[in-house]
Amino acid sequence: MRRLLFWILVCTTLAWADTGSTILHNGVIHTAKEEAFTGWIEIEGTRIKDLGRGEPPRSDGYDLHGMHLYPALIDADSAIGLTGVESLRATRDYKEVGRLNPNLVARNAFRAEAPAVGVTRSQGVLYSGVNPRGSFLAGQGSVIRLWGWTWEDMTVRPTWALSLDWPRVTLPVEKKEEKKRDEKVEEIGESLFFLQEAFAQARSYMEGSRVDVKWGALQPYARGEEPVMIRVDEKEQIRSALDWTEKNEVKPVFVAGHRIHDFGGTLAKRNIPVIYYSVFNQNPEELESYDLHYRVPKLLMDQGVTVALSPNGLAFDSRELRDMAGRCRAFGLSDLQALQMVTLNPARILGVDQQLGSLEKGKEASMVLCTGDILEVAPVVVRAWGAGLELDLGDYQKALYEKYRVYLGL
Repeated sequence: MRRLLFWILVCTTLAWADTGSTILHNGVIHTAKEEAFTGWIEIEGTRIKDLGRGEPPRSDGYDLHGMHLYPALIDADSAIGLTGVESLRATRDYKEVGRLNPNLVARNAFRAEAPAVGVTRSQGVLYSGVNPRGSFLAGQGSVIRLWGWTWEDMTVRPTWALSLDWPRVTLPVEKKEEKKRDEKVEEIGESLFFLQEAFAQARSYMEGSRVDVKWGALQPYARGEEPVMIRVDEKEQIRSALDWTEKNEVKPVFVAGHRIHDFGGTLAKRNIPVIYYSVFNQNPEELESYDLHYRVPKLLMDQGVTVALSPNGLAFDSRELRDMAGRCRAFGLSDLQALQMVTLNPARILGVDQQLGSLEKGKEASMVLCTGDILEVAPVVVRAWGAGLELDLGDYQKALYEKYRVYLGL
């Protein structure tokens, strides 16, 4: 308890004290806007005051000893903080009953003390788009910082998009499955009709004496004022979702697997960003190249599509973000492109790129210091800052390691 009170006092003092500016120098600076360079960065309060190449403007400050400084990594799509133990229904708050839940907001169910939060933060991922899933119109996602006491003070954006799980539209092709085919056609038709009617109702909804929280919450998305995050996988799903969003003038963001590159031209023309999750997935089709799932981000970027990476896991997979970017870099992306997929691009998609995603003058001082290239496996994240405040990188897994190291006398 004494230790806890000590850290509360320290953090409070750091947050409120006016200590002037601090310079970090002699580090490899990765801004996510240009190629890396050896230089310095000056922090004042919660913001980046200035940065540059070579020697710093004054001699005081902290020597980074040649280590690599990056913007905070961002996972655009996770259920971190919404999942405790996946096998226990009571701890799964990413999914609600029913198919129409646009009024639900992810941050209201976010658990700041969830073990996965600390584990993810220790790998340099300091922000996440925390999104509901699994119930068709599942609710609204929130942008959350992965440090703090409660979901209120950890919120960056209360809502950023509506989460929509697109129905599977692939039909059985064998003649013996004709009955199943008919049932599937009916199911698809019913789902799309339900979706169309819901958006039509929301567009025509006018607040009056009778308030309907569902239609009111859905309205800005139905009118194309805010993005709709659509989860698709199969080609038929992607094609169907593209047609529907164009017809209804919806503003989409696709969370997609390895077939999404076939639609790169259309996505680029309509300025539809992609959150790609199939980096570690095996190819289901025998005729595909063995490395296709690693090359899809480059194929999309070459066509002009904005791409962010996400493991698409429920909670614990967000720590893999840096590894995903490194694997894709090995299959054609430049260092800068690979870094942008886990920093600047997700910030743009989540609508927070004015304050996060890159190291620039005036932006939040949210940074990660690594012993080497952060997109490689071996280098270790040694320090991290969130809005100018140095963060604790301890986590549940490190505590377990230390516990058994001592127990075994290693």
